Amino acid sequence: MKKLLSLLLVTILVFSLSVPAFAGEYKEHPTIYVTGAQTNDIYSADGELVSDFDIDLEAVLEEKGMGLLKEFALGMLTDDYKKWASDFHDVVVDIYGNSALDKNGEASNGSHPKNHSSTVEVENKTGDYGIWDYRFWYDWRLSPLVTGNELAAYIDRVITATGAEKVNLVGRCYGANVIAAYVAMNEEHAVKYVDDISYFAPSIDGIDFMTALFTGDVYLDPDAVNNFANWYIKNENLIEDDALAALIMTLIELFNQVEVLGFTADAIDLLVDRIKTDLLPPILRDTFASWTSYWAMVTPGNLEKAISFIFGGVEDEYSNFITKVRAYYDTVQKDHNNTVLAMMKKGVRYNIFAKYNFPDFPLYEGAAVQGDGDTAIPRQTFGATAADYGKVLSEKYISSVSEENLKYISPDNKIDASTCLLPENTWFIKNLHHDHWGSIEDVSLVIMNNDYNVSDRDVFPQYMDNNNNMAEVTPDEDYGKPADNALISLFRFISALLNFFTKILNGEFSFDGLFD
Repeated sequence: MKKLLSLLLVTILVFSLSVPAFAGEYKEHPTIYVTGAQTNDIYSADGELVSDFDIDLEAVLEEKGMGLLKEFALGMLTDDYKKWASDFHDVVVDIYGNSALDKNGEASNGSHPKNHSSTVEVENKTGDYGIWDYRFWYDWRLSPLVTGNELAAYIDRVITATGAEKVNLVGRCYGANVIAAYVAMNEEHAVKYVDDISYFAPSIDGIDFMTALFTGDVYLDPDAVNNFANWYIKNENLIEDDALAALIMTLIELFNQVEVLGFTADAIDLLVDRIKTDLLPPILRDTFASWTSYWAMVTPGNLEKAISFIFGGVEDEYSNFITKVRAYYDTVQKDHNNTVLAMMKKGVRYNIFAKYNFPDFPLYEGAAVQGDGDTAIPRQTFGATAADYGKVLSEKYISSVSEENLKYISPDNKIDASTCLLPENTWFIKNLHHDHWGSIEDVSLVIMNNDYNVSDRDVFPQYMDNNNNMAEVTPDEDYGKPADNALISLFRFISALLNFFTKILNGEFSFDGLFD
């Protein structure tokens, strides 16, 4: 129903607000959709599914938790965490290691994706193209340099099947990396056969929390911890009982006000620094860091540091793998922005759709920044300026923006798009999480087929609200207010505590079935 209503809304907008632009300019091409990592199941050579990462955490903890806890306690007493790290490695690899690649970044064990675009049938439609008609299936573990060339071959198949002169490309998250690799290696092919390229929350400029794991620069930002914990408690029903949820949220708020949370985070950071070298490289080499694809999402300035951290001492064993990782950076990532600008001069349009109003994982310094719960706004947009989550751009900052660029500041004063790579071709969807779609698919098709840009504000505003049928974002009264002081936070905590104890005394609270 929501999909139908979204499509109806788009249709009404297009026909009622944009008839002059529609007439004579509308062009429809088949759209090839390149989805992100972990969207194509991986099977072993024997046909067993090995990429189902929905684990029964309770069962794992019941079986392994006590032993790991004892080893960790022993490590704290002896200041030697090697045995605990080794045991923890075995637990993680047992869950995630079956889909790992070898030391050359290849699937030598015969593991393979469920579907591959070299073998799936290509429908011979000649119009009324949807965004999912031509989905590019690939092995998302491999280097984008491999899948980028596979995409070129798939484009040829779609062109042949449909008789179309050009196609549109849409890349979601890591799918944008694949498209960027295709363009970098097949520029003439892209100019000839591609009309529009759209990125949905792209990871080409890297993902910060993953980079922190690959470099060992794990850091608990107190503000980010506060944002993350509060958001998940409020919005994901992490704790089912409202009274207990309120108690924990106000406690976190109070801790942050009196800087106890910062002290706790500092203590954890010291512990992480002590154990990270024994823990992270061995685990990552045998799981996520064995996928060359994930190295394409390391932020550009941190690649060599990540290589040194993950492969320090075993560089010779992984020399071919490291060569592939560097080849992607040299071929695609380091000059991506200039490639985009050059392709636009040659007639290939780019559109970027960013998502925001969610806290990021609090694993790196600066994690309090605005984002989509996975990738920060500056990364998604190649340079947009964003206030931290829960805050707005300062009056001093806004007053420094030139008059001609004020139109690029979001109505809620959280984002300035004037500093991003393509201010006229970058749209922002508020309240749309990285993992969700909303109406972005329908909107993007209209924009691509009509070559709209953000100056066509009567059609689609630059800032749209997913929670309000993609209408223009409005100012948010809860943001940008002066922070409460510690006394107010203490009052809230005491009120929540009294409410919680009242429930206990009245027999209205039980720990049974408390958590999801």
